Amino acid sequence: MNVICEKPYQYLLVESEGEYFLTFFTGGPVEIDICVRLTDSEIKEVDENNSNVEKLVKLFKNNRSSFEGRRVIPSVLPEN
Repeated sequence: MNVICEKPYQYLLVESEGEYFLTFFTGGPVEIDICVRLTDSEIKEVDENNSNVEKLVKLFKNNRSSFEGRRVIPSVLPEN
């Protein structure tokens, strides 16, 4: 498992066996982490420019239907 990029307390993008998983925190009074398996087009966007991760996080936070059926529970996290 490889960490592609991260922003502490906001998001973590990891790659495992060719799949990318983006885990982000919802913010607010109750902090929840949500892990989403990225699509091929999302992976391409992120590979082209890591700043696109923040755009994905914003999209996912504002529109939960954008990752419907792709949420991964429990979150995919690197081993320490």
